[in-house]
Amino acid sequence: MAKPAQQTRQTSPGATSGLHQALVRLAQPARAAASSTGDSLTAAVLREIRETVLPREITLCIKGRAAATLTVAQRRIAGLSLPDSADPSSVAEDPETAAQIFATRLRQLKAASKSGDFSFRRRPCPAPQGTGTCSVGTLAAALAAASGGRLDHFRARALPQAAAWLHCPQGGGQIRGDGPEALLTRLDAVRQTLASRAARPASARMPVPKPDCLLLPVSPQLHVLAASDGGALLLLALPPEAARAQAAAWAGIYG
Repeated sequence: MAKPAQQTRQTSPGATSGLHQALVRLAQPARAAASSTGDSLTAAVLREIRETVLPREITLCIKGRAAATLTVAQRRIAGLSLPDSADPSSVAEDPETAAQIFATRLRQLKAASKSGDFSFRRRPCPAPQGTGTCSVGTLAAALAAASGGRLDHFRARALPQAAAWLHCPQGGGQIRGDGPEALLTRLDAVRQTLASRAARPASARMPVPKPDCLLLPVSPQLHVLAASDGGALLLLALPPEAARAQAAAWAGIYG
């Protein structure tokens, strides 16, 4: 019995997987976990959903006080209620409607927590029954659509098809993204390449203030779509067929 434990201690910290981290968090459901990753509240909530498989009631605390309660299972959100308000998700008949409800609530939380530290408390709960649920991708798309602007509307349409994505807002705001770490690293490398090209006086290709869209074949199985508008940049990792379809969708939006 002692030998496996010794082998575990010899594992380097860098080898710890995301799955292992999630299992550790699931094993400590009653402990409040502070958000120390530098994520925005929205990104942290999306990560919580993505990493939760077993049914959990997750309490979001802002400045140490309960601000919202999420019900999550199988990496899908089934409820998001605020204090003294009913959760209307049970009336949602499809994931898109549920996502719009949850996105509205999440935007309210974000507006109320601009300068507050936040953390999460988790505890087991019964599996959700009879409620509208949605995935992380569908919720992220609803959040993007609510932000307004043509690039945001394109992002809302394209995100459910993307294996990974990065969004770099205008003016150098916080970069947001989602997807497997390997794909996010590849998308960030594309972002840095495009940024360095734009910094050269002789280059006026990408990113540029005017709307633009590029398809970058990475492999036979993967394309990167880079769309920009007004200084904002959206990078999507997509299968080739989906990438071509989204490029056509971008052209339809921007005409």
